[in-house]
Amino acid sequence: MKLLLIPDKFKGSLTSEEVSKAFIAGVEKAGVEFTSHYIKASDGGDGFMNAVAHYKPCVSVQVISENPIGKPIQSYYLYSQEANSAFVELANASGMELLTPEDRNPMLTSTFGTGLQIKDAVQKGIKNVYIGLGGSATNDAGIGIAQALGYSFLDENGKKLKATGASLSQIKSIDDTDVLEGLKQVKFFAINDVTNPLFGENGAAHVYAAQKGASEQMIKELDFGLKNLDRIVFKKYNFQNAKLPGSGAAGGVAYGLKTFLGANYFSGIDFVLELSGVNDLLSKERFDYLITGEGKIDEQTLNGKLIQGVLALGARENIPVIAVCGKLAIEKEELKKRGIFDVFEIQDYTKDLAYNMKHAAGLLTAKTTEYFKLLKK
Repeated sequence: MKLLLIPDKFKGSLTSEEVSKAFIAGVEKAGVEFTSHYIKASDGGDGFMNAVAHYKPCVSVQVISENPIGKPIQSYYLYSQEANSAFVELANASGMELLTPEDRNPMLTSTFGTGLQIKDAVQKGIKNVYIGLGGSATNDAGIGIAQALGYSFLDENGKKLKATGASLSQIKSIDDTDVLEGLKQVKFFAINDVTNPLFGENGAAHVYAAQKGASEQMIKELDFGLKNLDRIVFKKYNFQNAKLPGSGAAGGVAYGLKTFLGANYFSGIDFVLELSGVNDLLSKERFDYLITGEGKIDEQTLNGKLIQGVLALGARENIPVIAVCGKLAIEKEELKKRGIFDVFEIQDYTKDLAYNMKHAAGLLTAKTTEYFKLLKK
């Protein structure tokens, strides 16, 4: 049996490498004869730079930046001299994991810190900037990034606003006279795999803001602010990007990158799989199963995350996909309709979340052994 493993991390519990190792240990214990190949992947979210560095020679560029609530932090991005390209991970300076639960409030957070990283890359003469989206603590539609690069967002009195989610509804005009020199000579790419529009019931605020600390009232205000920004952008530039699939990624950062930097959207899983050389691998070898997974599989999993990209790869190559997860929050039959051959969850229902996260590797190995003993019968 040949297995191709392309799992996501189990957030807060296991890295993708640890998921693969625990899974392989389980197959070994099941007494199955097999070979395996692991692909380190990312959908553009947390772990994007690690995946890039795994396949591409890069150096780390250190930058004094700001976290989502404006506190100075040491951050970094990757630079490839060979491609004259920078690889920026949104979560590195604007991520939710940088804040305590008490500080998570998308009305008050900003992507300004990520903008400082991009500014550093542009000023160094780097001509291609890839921004991996995901894991953000923000819902500012990328105005924080834009502000760091010289854009100003003004209220009805012409006063400059802070680039936060709360300011979106107050924007009456945009001033781009001080935009960073050389910005138009740089190509930008927004790397992500979600398909949400900017606003509306499937938009950035309604789908993602709650997990960033927003109340129901905040979600309504943020959604209104996103609509307002789109109106002001149309008034200023005579174009609209809000309805483009993916514009709602990372609290609307994809929209901001497209609108203010002319970024192209690029599928995260496709980007990393291309880097990994998986297409060459599949042209030479035939695999019996494609293994993927993440901490929680739910409706969002099927809305453009890494697993969806793996499913597309499996369908293209006619390889059955088996998914593993900590918690399964969607009917198995629904997943099978979407192309998953099978799925199993590893959590021990007699224990609490903390126990399951701490012992995820052992639970995954045990469940995998159990599954493959049945599979080989």
